[in-house]
Amino acid sequence: MINNVETNEEVLTRIGHDLNGMIARIRSCNYVLYKKFEDEMDSDSCKFYESIERDCAGIKSIIHNLIDVDQSYEENPDLKLKITHINAFVADVVKKFHMPSMDDKNISIHFEDTEEPIHIYMDENAIQRVVDSILSNAVKFSTEGGEIIVKLIRYANVAHISISDQGIGIPKKLRPYMFSKFSKATRRGTAGEDSSGLGMFLARKVVENHQGSIWYESEEEVGTNFFLNLPIKERIHS
Repeated sequence: MINNVETNEEVLTRIGHDLNGMIARIRSCNYVLYKKFEDEMDSDSCKFYESIERDCAGIKSIIHNLIDVDQSYEENPDLKLKITHINAFVADVVKKFHMPSMDDKNISIHFEDTEEPIHIYMDENAIQRVVDSILSNAVKFSTEGGEIIVKLIRYANVAHISISDQGIGIPKKLRPYMFSKFSKATRRGTAGEDSSGLGMFLARKVVENHQGSIWYESEEEVGTNFFLNLPIKERIHS
């Protein structure tokens, strides 16, 4: 039985740690088998290996999202705020971002920076998750050869980030649920990528706790643009 003294966060963190360990062992065994039989594998066997890798990555992402929801940027966020050079920060996030389906679909991501250096007070890990989540959706719903553009500019006292794709867009019937917890807008990507339905919910909570705003514009079969405003100020007051 679970100790009643334990909080939900402690239970989820402990379970998440155990599950992450299992996932790591599965991926390790998968890789060892792949290397051992690499020269003998046909295309179907390679696809099985890649499928296991994708599923493990997807499960790990879901675990992290569930823990974040519980912690969770909802009422009493524990943000680790510090002054950040957001130009370099966004450039680094874009440079390091990668998903296997980017290679499968030949998706490219480009960053267009402003010439003006911008410094804001923020939790870097939290905002990175927001940008990663939007980029992940952009990749999931892009088609073969698509391009994703990330732009940073300054509007008065806000840093404005836009992330635009040329994908399949968001159907009108799903738009009211985009920022809902366990969203009804959950759907598979163009290459069958999974989604937990938590990414945009968490993104909104993080941005709101930075006293910022997040919204989007979308047209079916044309693409989606996500916009993120973060205030430029020395400190963020509760």
